[in-house]
Amino acid sequence: MLGGNFFGHHRYALRLGDIVFRNEAGQHVSPRQAEVVGIRLSGAKNNQFGREDLRFHSRSGDKVLCPVKAARWILRGARAFATQPDQPALSTGFGSGITAEEVADTLKQAASALGLEARLYSTHSVLIGGATELMNSGADRLVIKLMVRWLSNAFEGYPTLSAKGSRGLARLMCKSTSS
Repeated sequence: MLGGNFFGHHRYALRLGDIVFRNEAGQHVSPRQAEVVGIRLSGAKNNQFGREDLRFHSRSGDKVLCPVKAARWILRGARAFATQPDQPALSTGFGSGITAEEVADTLKQAASALGLEARLYSTHSVLIGGATELMNSGADRLVIKLMVRWLSNAFEGYPTLSAKGSRGLARLMCKSTSS
């Protein structure tokens, strides 16, 4: 069953039990001691063969945007809602995971609250913004492709040109013409 779901959720939804915390040596540790968070991906829309993959993210050092801190917050919420390991990690009760539509609505509300045009923001905005920032920061395209599990190079069409992304281009062009 490729597009099947459990309790009304796709089988590729991240389950609470799919989150692991590790130290730099790769050993399992408590969430407080973790330097790395791993998520087990059991499937995806673009994964025709249902293979299981692990994705690891290290602490970012940022006070807000840190994958290890985010995973710890997910665990905190899971305790509050008594989420079981086989349930979606972002659940609000038995079998009632947070939907993509709810996330999109929340993003739109946040955009409106900031005076931005809500229709321009969705869950896809996060994907585009992430790909843009990674590419503008010099991340390897293969790493980006594998982290998000794209089967094609479609993500290369997402990024938008930013000041950061174009910084140094004039210098680079001058170097190439002077050689």
